[in-house]
Amino acid sequence: MKKLTSTLAVALFFASIHSYAQIQVSGKVEDSQGRLPQAKVLTNDNKTFVLTDNQGNFNITVPEGYTSIIITYEGYADKTINIDASANPKIADLGVIVLENREKVKSIEGVTITSAYKPSQARALNIKKNSETISDVLASDAIGKLPDRNAAEAIQRLPAVTIERDMGEGRFAAVRGTPIQWSSSTLNGNRMPSASGDNANRGLQMDIFPSELIQYVKLSKTLTPDMDGDAIGGTIDFITKTAVNKETFSVNVAGGYVNQSQSPSYNASVVYGNKITDKLKFITSAVIWNRDTGIDNFQMVYDFNNKDKTKSFAINQLQLRDYIAERRTLGFNGALDYQINKNNKLYFKGLYSQYLDQQTVRESYFNFNTKNVQLQARHADYITDLYSFDVGGEHKLSDKLKLDWSLVNSKSSFEFNSPKNLSKDERGYPIVLFRQDMTYGNLSSDGLKYLAMDSPDGVGDTSDVVLPHNLNNLDASKLYLYQNIISRNKNSERDYRAQFNFNYKLNDNINLKAGGKLINKDKTFTSSVYAWMPSKLLGIPAAAPLVYLNQLQTEDFPYNGGFLNPLGNPYNNVLINQITNGQIDQMYNPDFMANHTMTNVQGANTASNLASSYSGKENVYSAYLMGNFRLTEKFTVIGGFRNEYNVTNFKGNRVVQQGNTATAEPVQKENKYNAFLPMVNMKYNLDDNTIFRASYTRSFARPDFSDLNPGLQINDALQTITEGNAGLKPTYANSFDLMFEKYFSNLGIISVGSFYKRLSNIIYQDQTTEQRNGLTYLKTSPSNLEGGWLFGLEANFSKRFTELPGILQHFGLEGNYTFVDSKTEIPVYQNGVALEKIETTLPKQAKHIFNVSIFYETDKFMIRLAGNYKGKYLNAIRSLAGPEHYQWFDKNFTLDTTASYALSKKIRLFVELNNLLNEPNRFYHAEQSRTESVSYTGFRGQMGVSFNF
Repeated sequence: MKKLTSTLAVALFFASIHSYAQIQVSGKVEDSQGRLPQAKVLTNDNKTFVLTDNQGNFNITVPEGYTSIIITYEGYADKTINIDASANPKIADLGVIVLENREKVKSIEGVTITSAYKPSQARALNIKKNSETISDVLASDAIGKLPDRNAAEAIQRLPAVTIERDMGEGRFAAVRGTPIQWSSSTLNGNRMPSASGDNANRGLQMDIFPSELIQYVKLSKTLTPDMDGDAIGGTIDFITKTAVNKETFSVNVAGGYVNQSQSPSYNASVVYGNKITDKLKFITSAVIWNRDTGIDNFQMVYDFNNKDKTKSFAINQLQLRDYIAERRTLGFNGALDYQINKNNKLYFKGLYSQYLDQQTVRESYFNFNTKNVQLQARHADYITDLYSFDVGGEHKLSDKLKLDWSLVNSKSSFEFNSPKNLSKDERGYPIVLFRQDMTYGNLSSDGLKYLAMDSPDGVGDTSDVVLPHNLNNLDASKLYLYQNIISRNKNSERDYRAQFNFNYKLNDNINLKAGGKLINKDKTFTSSVYAWMPSKLLGIPAAAPLVYLNQLQTEDFPYNGGFLNPLGNPYNNVLINQITNGQIDQMYNPDFMANHTMTNVQGANTASNLASSYSGKENVYSAYLMGNFRLTEKFTVIGGFRNEYNVTNFKGNRVVQQGNTATAEPVQKENKYNAFLPMVNMKYNLDDNTIFRASYTRSFARPDFSDLNPGLQINDALQTITEGNAGLKPTYANSFDLMFEKYFSNLGIISVGSFYKRLSNIIYQDQTTEQRNGLTYLKTSPSNLEGGWLFGLEANFSKRFTELPGILQHFGLEGNYTFVDSKTEIPVYQNGVALEKIETTLPKQAKHIFNVSIFYETDKFMIRLAGNYKGKYLNAIRSLAGPEHYQWFDKNFTLDTTASYALSKKIRLFVELNNLLNEPNRFYHAEQSRTESVSYTGFRGQMGVSFNF
């Protein structure tokens, strides 16, 4: 510490004695495609350098007597710029500096190799190389190299990133094996609000965000104090397109085919930007992606809460599910820059995106424990909206002091919007159930259904294909209407943000920064489930006769080439015609309800509905102080701290169920906590292309909104208590990182690193018992564990084989591998009492992750084959049942490809194919041989043309 203090003192001393003989040189660095962030600007003695900001701007102090500067950028030839300080001997503005000569690498045969796709890799590697943190970058045109239609699918190519899919499309992203909500997804540096159908966590549903709106993505795996601190895994920052200095116009049009739904798809986008005046410039973009997708799925529900160990492996239910979804993603982005004068600029950024998911689901449930079969038909429009408006300014207050500020208003909302024949407030997710008594065969001696491996007498099915072995046919004349259900769900999150940053450049070696941010979040969640049953089933006098499936409008089962075709279509003999969506909608009309005497059995005042809705506010007051110290020509340290003071206030209902009566009392809870977060990042350049990095950062993860619901529900019939916990503590992590990076001269890299996170206050679902009126109730509530740890290793490689002869010089290879291990202790319960603690990994943490991409590129033609592997991971902890019944996600490998051909500099043809291997998503029950769920989504592809003018 004393040595560091002495070094800083010496730096400050020399800064003061040389301040009288300096020239302030400024400018902006661009190429033919726009601004170049993180370009290195050096004095001609190579002793002093600065980096351009995200807009390509720089300001460097040059000792008097020096007549030029040098600009370097990965993949571009160095450029020397002469300094003319004749007008003002202390100030020189170089204006816009354009790097036009891209690097050209000659093979042994002397053939010059060029590529239309190198600029994207050059930008990404340059930003990564010059970053002061451990990070990875994906540029917009690199995203276009792979068939990635949304933000999640784009970033899965980065090291240590895994995604979760919905119907074959990427939805959520996780970094370094941490839970989804432990990573921060930001738009232009601000965390985005989240709203979704499952209201699961704070993670952004990324399939709402089209990849075409992205300029580039930066994944920061270590943090600096000027970044939000709630990012244990890392921060994924999506930078949207910004205003341009010259006219830009591009159009992409594509059509495709989705194998699973056997239907076409189309995609189109347009970008236009220009300068209105020398001071005012703009850019706009719009995108639409329309497709039908689908899933064939079977699931098994085990009786894992049965106290009898053998019977806990009995199969209570076999589910056959067919999903068809017509999906439409719309996106609009706009940016406006107004340069008031040389020292002051105002900007506006706006984004709107809508994700419409029109799902049709047909399900057959074979209930072995209750000796019946149930047909379930449902459909709904899922509508998710996201918008963000950002206004801000950048001001050069002096040669050394800069101020930037921004005000952000963003909102995400979700709702079900069916059936259309109901009023807006009555709409939701309609579900109709039909039931038929059934006799089953191939049962064990105890009369239960098992896999052969679990059966007491070896009678049962193999785990790959479990058949119902129904002894009676499913018959539309015997399938009676059992229940009408409508699930209503509306939730939203609105964020208001105000922030400012002061940047003080003491000299070219010391930069100080300080700022603050205020965040105000409003979260609302309104959920209810209404249900009706035929009065005849309830024994009500004068009830209308039961309604049977054959009396209603039906249509052929949606095979679409075969249900579970990869398994040999084993269920075709038990799939029958299904009710139409139009008929489902009509069953919620008042006339249908009255004519068939449907009785409401669950309404607005039932316990579950009263307790499930809540609202809350979260205010965060942040401040930070940091310094960037270039202690030597090779060694840089960024250190400082961030402090985030958090206040949450949530309102819910305390509900008690006594017999058929539920009573509710409003409950409100406030929680306050402070997060002090010291951070330090160190970077040592062994030479111009070799870097060693080390860091320590403290970060945290806030509790999910659903866990903060203070509502309490008591059910006397089931003897259960369910309660949220507004007093949950955030999860904290002390993270230590090491990284070694070696850059190749022809746009390549090899890097290896490790990371370790010491965790505290991990959140899990606690189960205890509570005595009420002499009875024992099982109580479930989120709580904090003491701690745990996570350790990982990373390796990354990218290489163009330009030194090879002939056609081989056009090939390249990119790959990355991540190993992650973790450990925490989870209580094991018996009858609601914790008996012991067992060690387990963190949920959803894959131990092995890798990406590999082989490509061939010339100046006109490109083809790329990309694979993504995610190892098995623990998906669900069933603490009451124990580790023998935990749910695991099986290993998964997907293969995608893309090809393109440039007809000219302005026109390009392309082809994209996803999931070539039709890799299933598979979950298993403790052991890989015990299947729990399998889903197939098929492959999809598209071809199109891109115009850039």
